[in-house]
Amino acid sequence: MEKSVFEIVKAPLGWSVFADNVKIGGVYDSRGAALEAAALAASYTVSDGGAVQIIVPGVEEERPRWGIAFDVATAVLPPKAVRSFALKAAGTSGAPIDEWSTRCR
Repeated sequence: MEKSVFEIVKAPLGWSVFADNVKIGGVYDSRGAALEAAALAASYTVSDGGAVQIIVPGVEEERPRWGIAFDVATAVLPPKAVRSFALKAAGTSGAPIDEWSTRCR
């Protein structure tokens, strides 16, 4: 028996539907609209006697990678007030201290 996998994927401008790693349809405004399109396409496979699996990402999975990276960076890096205090305590304004840094600006 044939099994088709329908996957809903976050696209840059919305949501896309893939059937067996091949993009079908267009770009949908919401995850729910993409799910409706995947369900309709899957119904044809079911009527032909095949098995289907529909994969829809959860809230955490739908966040873009840069959003997760930003959250990690803001959690690891000290706040701006702490950085400016450390620079003042070190006696520097945060300006480049070597010739290479000056050329790269």
